[in-house]
Amino acid sequence: MTTPKAPYYESRFVRANDPERARALWLRQTLLLPTVGAAVADVWVMVFDPSGHRAVKQQFPLAEADFTDEWAARIASATLDDTHTSGAFSDAQWDLKITASGQGPVRVLSDRAYRARIPTAKTMVRDPLARFDGSFEAAGRRIDVDGWVGSVNHNWGTRHTPAYAYGQVCGFDNAPESTLEIVTARAALGPVLLPGVTVFVFRHRGQQFAVRSISASLLTHGHYAPFTWTFGARVGEQMIEGEITTVPADVIGLTYTDTHGGVKYCYNSALASCRLQVAGKAFERTELASGRAMFEILTDDRLESVPLLA
Repeated sequence: MTTPKAPYYESRFVRANDPERARALWLRQTLLLPTVGAAVADVWVMVFDPSGHRAVKQQFPLAEADFTDEWAARIASATLDDTHTSGAFSDAQWDLKITASGQGPVRVLSDRAYRARIPTAKTMVRDPLARFDGSFEAAGRRIDVDGWVGSVNHNWGTRHTPAYAYGQVCGFDNAPESTLEIVTARAALGPVLLPGVTVFVFRHRGQQFAVRSISASLLTHGHYAPFTWTFGARVGEQMIEGEITTVPADVIGLTYTDTHGGVKYCYNSALASCRLQVAGKAFERTELASGRAMFEILTDDRLESVPLLA
C-alpha cells in the first residue's frame, strides 16, 4: 500500500463477544500520520471482563507497519486479515481464527460520502457476524475463545469526527442473524459542535433498512450522553426506535491522538444493552434485545467516572 500523506489515520480492528457470559475482546491496528510529530503504528489489545477490564497498547515506528491491501495489516508481530489474527508482545498475545459469516460488507455511509473530503472520518464493516476461535491473553488474563461472534472493521480519514456515538450489534438475543450499525456524529464549526446527524444500517430477516446520507438523516433522530443513547427513524413504511445503554463499570477509557496533534477521549463498552422496536411493511412489529452491543463515545471531555487504561 502506498503510504498516504499527513494528515491521515487508519484503524483495522476486530471485536467479539462471548456468547455465554459477559466478556468481550477488541483488537486494533492503527496508523497515525499527524501534521505535528512523528508518524506511528499502534497495536491495541482490550479485554472486557467484569472481574477487571484490561487494555494494552504497543507503539512502533511506521517502518514496522505494512497495510498490504485494502484489508490485510501487519504491525511488528501482529497480523490481521480476513481469516486470522495473531500477535505476541510482553504483556499480550493472541491467535484467533476468523470464520466469515457470508454476509456482505456494511457500508455505513453513502457512496458519495466515501469519495468526498467531508466527512473527514469514514467507516465500513467488512463482516458484521464473523466467528472467532482460538486463545487470547492480555495483562496476565488468558481467555479461551470458542465460537465468539463479532465483527471485522475498517476506519480511516484525515481527522477524527469531533464528537460521536457509535453503536454496533452483531446479532440480537432473539434474532441472532440481525445486525445494526449506527452513528450519531457531530461536526464542528470552529469551537462550536453542530447538532448530531444519525445514520444507520439495520439488517433483519433478509431485509435491509438504511439511512446513509446527511440529506436522508432528516428522517432520523439520535441523542446521546454518557452512557445513554436514544435513536430512531421513520422512512416510508419502515420504522425503528431504539436505545443503547451501559454503565461506567462496563466501559474502557482510551486516549486517542488526532492528526492535528490534539487529544480526544474514547469511551467504549462491548457489554452494552440495546433494545430496538421495528415495524413496517418489510418487518413484522417486534422488539429486539441484546446485552452484547458495542457503545462508543468520542469526546474532548475527560470523564472522571471511567479510568483511562491506555
